[in-house]
Amino acid sequence: MKLFAFVKRKDGMSREDFLEYWHHSHGPLIRDTPGLGDRTLSYSQHPARADDRSGWDGVAVQEFASWDDFLAMLSGEPGEVMRADEANFLDQSSIKVVFTDDEVVVIGDGAVPDASSGGSGS
Repeated sequence: MKLFAFVKRKDGMSREDFLEYWHHSHGPLIRDTPGLGDRTLSYSQHPARADDRSGWDGVAVQEFASWDDFLAMLSGEPGEVMRADEANFLDQSSIKVVFTDDEVVVIGDGAVPDASSGGSGS
């Protein structure tokens, strides 16, 4: 299961300060806190381009072995630590989350063959 979280920096924070905090404080906190990093298969941060006009400052992608692992990460003290840290740099009220299961690769390694082209995948 993957979680895609669209995030915005908190009001008054510069893009540079946001990225510095996200990459060098929040990321390591998730990675190194028992109950957070050990329940997460992968965590990547995708900053928006400086010229992006979407209104989002980035997308965080986390992968979990199961829905139960995700819920366990949120519960108890580790989840409270994570949410408290998010308040340091995120506009928490604006976060939008999408949960996904299996991906379908259309172009690239592992692409699903196109039935209409005889299964060549090209």
